[in-house]
Amino acid sequence: MDFDLDPKEFEDTARAVMEACAEAAPPARARLLAEAGLIGVAAPETIGGLGLPLDFAVPVVAAAGEGLLGFPLMEAMLVARALAEFDAAEAEAVITGETTVTIAWQGVAEDGVVGAAPMGETVDRVVIFRADGSAVLARIGATIAPRRGATLDIETPEARFVLTGQLDGIELSVDAVETLCSDAMVLRSAFVRGSAEKCLALAVEYAQDRSQFGKPLSANQVIRHRLSRDKLATETMRNALARALTEVPGGDVHLAREACWLATARAGIAVAESAIQVFGGMGFTWEVPLHRHLRQMRTQAQAGGVAEKTEALGQRLIGASTNAWYGEIANVV
Repeated sequence: MDFDLDPKEFEDTARAVMEACAEAAPPARARLLAEAGLIGVAAPETIGGLGLPLDFAVPVVAAAGEGLLGFPLMEAMLVARALAEFDAAEAEAVITGETTVTIAWQGVAEDGVVGAAPMGETVDRVVIFRADGSAVLARIGATIAPRRGATLDIETPEARFVLTGQLDGIELSVDAVETLCSDAMVLRSAFVRGSAEKCLALAVEYAQDRSQFGKPLSANQVIRHRLSRDKLATETMRNALARALTEVPGGDVHLAREACWLATARAGIAVAESAIQVFGGMGFTWEVPLHRHLRQMRTQAQAGGVAEKTEALGQRLIGASTNAWYGEIANVV
């Protein structure tokens, strides 16, 4: 399908909505996002979505990361898109903001406890994965009880769920879950990129305005080099996202998305920590939001399984005979 729209056209609208959400009470944010059509950007038109490719969700989620949005927008977008083929009415309710949802990214139902669910204490339903690769969108209640867990992200606090009864709800197939998790790597990358770019912008502004010994901080060559490296990192994130969203004949889409997510997660955290260093002691205060960005990026990295995925990816590349480095690896003693 050909689209006359450009994903960049969504950036200004998304930023304006995020600013409105920042001033609104948490319960009103779902309505603001729904009214702007942002939850259903990538959902089918048959359920009230815009029916656009995942590319169009990227600037929306990036704006959420930039604006420290206290709402599980990425989860709502993913669930609405995946749910469309299983329960159109419920998917439409997610898009309109009538039903709020989250995803428990860690654990499976068979464990009895699942966690890393953004805003789990305040939403209506939660997606819980199963050991066989499927999932269930279940209503939160007596047998699925939320508990506040240790959380770094103060904007969108995570919760865990204790499962004490039968898990009933809308079933999501294994294929649907695989697609959801693959799309999640793209949207997480966009979220972290938006957050990292905001950190860099704050650091650049501070370095230009702050003076020491009669000169702006930006006159210091070390500061300029640091900011230049961070700019290169954010541009690399953009390029990786573009590559992950491009269908290349014979290319491995999953590998491109996984590499994008793992690289972006680590680079985004590094950019935030670098910005804090530029600010010096001010970078650790509540008046400067850099540590809040760092918190949400580290939370995304943990929920997205960066440590586990990095190790698994390394093992696959080392053990495979089809990658470009196999000849060199095979000869290593």
